[in-house]
Amino acid sequence: MKPTMREKFFEVPTNSSLESLAEYGEHFANVQRDCLWWLGDLARYAESKWPETYHQIFPEWISPGLVARCAGVAKAYPNESDRNLQATWTQHMRLANDPGRITKVAAIVEAGLTSDESAKETADINRPRWLLAIDVPYWLHRTWYSGAGVEAAKGVSDWIDRLVSRLKEKGLTDVVCAFDGRDNFRKDLTKDWEDRYKPRPPKDPELVHQLQLVEELLASYCCVKLDTYEADDVMASHANQFDGRVTILSQDKDLRQCLCDKVNMLLDVDWTEDATSGDMLPEYKWLSAKQHTEATGLRPDQWAEFQSVMGDSVDGVKGIVGVGEKGAADLIKEFGTIEAIIQAARDNDERIKPKKREAIVEFEPKLEATRQLVTLKTDLRIPQDTRLT
Repeated sequence: MKPTMREKFFEVPTNSSLESLAEYGEHFANVQRDCLWWLGDLARYAESKWPETYHQIFPEWISPGLVARCAGVAKAYPNESDRNLQATWTQHMRLANDPGRITKVAAIVEAGLTSDESAKETADINRPRWLLAIDVPYWLHRTWYSGAGVEAAKGVSDWIDRLVSRLKEKGLTDVVCAFDGRDNFRKDLTKDWEDRYKPRPPKDPELVHQLQLVEELLASYCCVKLDTYEADDVMASHANQFDGRVTILSQDKDLRQCLCDKVNMLLDVDWTEDATSGDMLPEYKWLSAKQHTEATGLRPDQWAEFQSVMGDSVDGVKGIVGVGEKGAADLIKEFGTIEAIIQAARDNDERIKPKKREAIVEFEPKLEATRQLVTLKTDLRIPQDTRLT
């Protein structure tokens, strides 16, 4: 029978002192750090050879999340010379997504902040800021109507906590939870219209309670609710004003107008439990400005114009009569703005069918109000204390 690691290497003399054991402590700490690198290198190599089945080289009981993290860090620092042995593996991990990671790890060492206790502090100082803006009402309503009932608020808050924890490992530094404020300036714009903005029946009292409860459960994050404005406006203002990159957590199509080089959307996260380890593994569904444009043919800065033309039956926004999604997209691609579309209709432009020309001209008096209904506010006074603790 082979001796265990403890029996082979750690036979402690009965007269051991604290000082004499320090050698063991340093040795084991170095082995623990090196093992994380080796685990990542092994996974990286196996994946390059057998991309579909490489995970089979590991025993069933090991955490897939640990293997994935180690592989990701090993890929970020592929060469031995990239890895600073005076810094901790955790400090390398926290900076793994930073383009200047090697230089910043060296700066950490030079500053003498080479412990896991200082890892978070140094990472927060060095890494670029990344904000997750969460459309809490959207997720609460979706969870409620899926049948969660009185468990909706707890389910949403747990889901957000789990996601934030995982994204922190990827470099997330800031979070804002956006809520709808009291009243709504958009409803005032349409109070005299036959088709009013968001004509909804009164909410179920328990749903109202769940909306209040989820705000309490998320109180450890920066929660923002501004009177007369919607959660979408709060997120759009953060997306415009935040000094760093922003991810909007929502499926609301209105928010696509915020997409740009520094802003993307996380449309959903599906969590599955690994059968052997019990780890909850995420599957992210991202949307970038480029992906949006490739899919729709419209730039994000054209999205509000497109929505003005098409309207939004869900929110009670009536666009140009007789113009659907494809027709609206074609008009915006052809003419660029609604003003240009209206002028073309007045000039009897043959690119627009006669029946549509009449509807377009009739839409003109409601143009500005409709545009305000679908255009999100980006200049609201918003809190800046979004950094995670």
